[in-house]
Amino acid sequence: MSAIELGLAERRAENAAGEETLQRLPRGDLLLRYQQRTIDILFAGTALVLIEKSRRIGLTWGIAAYFVLRAASEISAGGQNCWYMGYDKDMALEFIETCAMWARAFHIGIEDTGEELLDLDGVNEGVQAFRIRFASGFKITALPSVPRALRGKQGIFACDEAAFHKNVDEVLKAAMAFLIWGGQVIVVSTHDGIANKFNDLCDEVRAGRKRGRLLTITFADAMADGLYDRVALVAKTKGAELPPAEQWEAEIRASYGDDAEEELDCIPKAGSGSLLKPEDIAACEHPDAGIADLYMGGLVYLGRDVARRKDGQIQYAMELVGDVLWQRDTYEEFGQTFAHQDAFMDQVFAERRVAAAWLDQTGMGEKVVEDAQLRHGSSRVVGQLLTGPTRLDLAIGLATRFERGLIRIRPDPKTRADLRAIKKLDSAGGGVRIVNEGKVHADRFWAYALASRAADLPQALYDYRSVPGRRSREAAIGRSFLERAGEHPDDIRPMGRGSRFDRPGCW
Repeated sequence: MSAIELGLAERRAENAAGEETLQRLPRGDLLLRYQQRTIDILFAGTALVLIEKSRRIGLTWGIAAYFVLRAASEISAGGQNCWYMGYDKDMALEFIETCAMWARAFHIGIEDTGEELLDLDGVNEGVQAFRIRFASGFKITALPSVPRALRGKQGIFACDEAAFHKNVDEVLKAAMAFLIWGGQVIVVSTHDGIANKFNDLCDEVRAGRKRGRLLTITFADAMADGLYDRVALVAKTKGAELPPAEQWEAEIRASYGDDAEEELDCIPKAGSGSLLKPEDIAACEHPDAGIADLYMGGLVYLGRDVARRKDGQIQYAMELVGDVLWQRDTYEEFGQTFAHQDAFMDQVFAERRVAAAWLDQTGMGEKVVEDAQLRHGSSRVVGQLLTGPTRLDLAIGLATRFERGLIRIRPDPKTRADLRAIKKLDSAGGGVRIVNEGKVHADRFWAYALASRAADLPQALYDYRSVPGRRSREAAIGRSFLERAGEHPDDIRPMGRGSRFDRPGCW
């Protein structure tokens, strides 16, 4: 089963648990109070609704219910086509599955479901979308973040997690056209920095510079409106029990650490948000990445973030396949000796065609780099001091590689957290700084960044050429010359230990 099929199976299991929960609720109590208030505002006809919200409170569920009720209605009752845009195809598929669940819960018949390819203004490649059509003739269409796909569309539009869309400016610009013909635009998101376009739009509505309605739903608001009881009920259908409400909320907040204010309390951070967007990270994850046996014999670039006790000890060997870096060999340890770390690196050099290895030379990394250069040569082992401009250069280089889709990494939640921990902060003087917010040390980020930057620079390639043996060498340059140079002919022997091929020659 592929990663996509596994994800779909998980989502359907979640929806099944939610659907079973709905069956247990009393009539009229399907939605939590903040979900119902949002739907009431939408049904009141507000043209532009912005919602800054806490993470994981189920608001998208509420919007899915609203879409089903509007699309299933006749035109005389306010029925319209509904368009949903998430930042990737996974979100779109999850939303359409939730809409199907609400249609069953409301006992609304679905005329047909399926996929369609939306034309992009005559461009050869369309965009894949998921569709549910009702007897009313109206439909719900869910699609990934492709602004051009909205051109010429009418009806009700919802942009989910707007702050994390790759081209959120273009998405919002295209969405505003829905308002011209009496449509409705709903923009929902958790914050991702004070300088993000979503926060700018919230500020414009808050200040009265743009007409619309701004709703704020914090985690505390959701708790007051019954979130804990609903989550506990869903958990019970799965055979699990939650801790008491206060403990559960405290554990949730602790899990977000320094990000809790932004993620749960709707307070955007001073930084301009994570340098790497989640949709870029998701697009570069691949189930084949990180499998050492899939090495194809290409050039390898190694990135190593050095640590000893406190932080992660990370090494990634990335193979260049075409113009894409693929993760092959992985070392992720805590508290290991330098000898243990060096042994992994030496094995990569022994078994792979290593073009370059870039190492964190900061602090204790000085000696690690010096020792590695003695073993493998200073032309292939390069130390980098992770300070100031170097951090910016490495980080921007890695961000560019993710944006262009030129890297493949393992799907891994810890890796995602590290990659999202690096923020870009605009200074008062107009400069840019790379900062590491929160308690995540981002070791994996810097290991990837070092390998990525190493691959950006041209490498000197070497071929193997045999060195003449003793007799041919004597014949070529003369025995007497060797003796005058202080080298006795009988001392000349194959390189043996230390040679890549265990015989005279060079690589």
